Amino acid sequence: MKKFFTIALFILVYLQSVSGQDTIKQKLILDIPVFEYPQNINLPYNYPGMNQATEWSRDFYELAFWGIDELGDKIFINKKTEISKRRNLFNNAFKYAIGLGFSKYGSELPIPLGVWAHEEFHRSTLGIAGVDSRNGNWIFHRWDGTVYGITDEALVSLKSSDLNQLLYSYVAGVQYETYLNQKISVDDFYNDRSLYKNSLLLYNAYYVYNYFKFSTSSLTDSVKVIAPEYEDTNPVNRDYAGADLTAWAYDMFNPDLPFDSRDDFPNGDGVNRRVGFSDLSADAQDFLVKQRKLSLLNFVNPAIFFVNRIKITNNLSFNIFAQYMPVFFGNDISIFLPVKYKKYNLLLGLHNYNNNAEAGYGLELGLKDYVFNAGIGIDICANIWNQPVSFWDNSKQFGGALDAKLKYKYGKNFEAYLNFTYKSRGWLAGNPYLSNNAILGLGLNYKLYK
Repeated sequence: MKKFFTIALFILVYLQSVSGQDTIKQKLILDIPVFEYPQNINLPYNYPGMNQATEWSRDFYELAFWGIDELGDKIFINKKTEISKRRNLFNNAFKYAIGLGFSKYGSELPIPLGVWAHEEFHRSTLGIAGVDSRNGNWIFHRWDGTVYGITDEALVSLKSSDLNQLLYSYVAGVQYETYLNQKISVDDFYNDRSLYKNSLLLYNAYYVYNYFKFSTSSLTDSVKVIAPEYEDTNPVNRDYAGADLTAWAYDMFNPDLPFDSRDDFPNGDGVNRRVGFSDLSADAQDFLVKQRKLSLLNFVNPAIFFVNRIKITNNLSFNIFAQYMPVFFGNDISIFLPVKYKKYNLLLGLHNYNNNAEAGYGLELGLKDYVFNAGIGIDICANIWNQPVSFWDNSKQFGGALDAKLKYKYGKNFEAYLNFTYKSRGWLAGNPYLSNNAILGLGLNYKLYK
């Protein structure tokens, strides 16, 4: 792992130093969703919704990378003289190294960052099914990267009554890292940044791949044996899933097995919620290994390699990146094409949805930061899809979603916005509902210019 990061550091910093950059404008961009209905009211707990978890964590990453940017410039740049190529290289290397270190180790802090939001994605999908839980990576709870507070009986009931929602909850965690990369890659394409979060994009892609690598190894069997010695004897205080991806594959390939048919928890009550790779059937193992290979698609992103924008003319630029997400029915493999044409920020997304034997397709079209007149703007994104109903059901469900954000700018730095999302039955990244649903939100945007 260290060798991987070291090699990546030198290659990427060199590319950054020799490549041209756009005019630097924005040091800090914050999106603060203050309220979302119905999630902030109807869930067994009050805060946050899935979108709030995404944006609050991204805000904390923004603040961290802003600080790294300012620190690097203070150390390596003398504003009285022109910066040399050598000092620029050292400055970029410093920022990248610190950014990569923060992406890995800072993400584990018990505040709204990576691991916290990963757990909130689990909690949000569980909450939709009426299952209460607590975040085990929160400063006011505990610091161990778990979702706890759930009884075995609640999990038995959820699997028997709503298997798809349980399967969604398992993979919602790693969906967070991929979804965050999607939002960063698209939004930072549209905006000139003083420091792009390339190292965070690299780490998140690696995190998802490494989780699949762990889940397809014998280490899962070792952890299943060793971990119970350090876990609470009361099921309520234990992590609800153990290894997310092996639990996902196990319940997906054994839909009719009751949740409590798993092994007994050693020297305690209830079941051992951890599933080892050897507990999976041969078909389930092959499936999970295939998903590990597909997760490498998340590295097919030019922004990871400092190519944040490909310029064709002064009026036209684009980027293109691939994305893999595990979902409750199998996976979503997609390609995103953000385009900047004159004053228009456009987005095209193509989706390939796969279950055990069949494939469905989807189309995503977006327009961002379109200004009607002074102070009023809009973001809008539409999705249509033809998705598998479940992992084993090869019938398709046709549906779609519409997301619209009306923004009002006041002053140079602030925007207030009203956000509305409607989706039909089906799965949509960043949305915890699988049924028809409408979400209404209020929030603030803040931009700090260099």
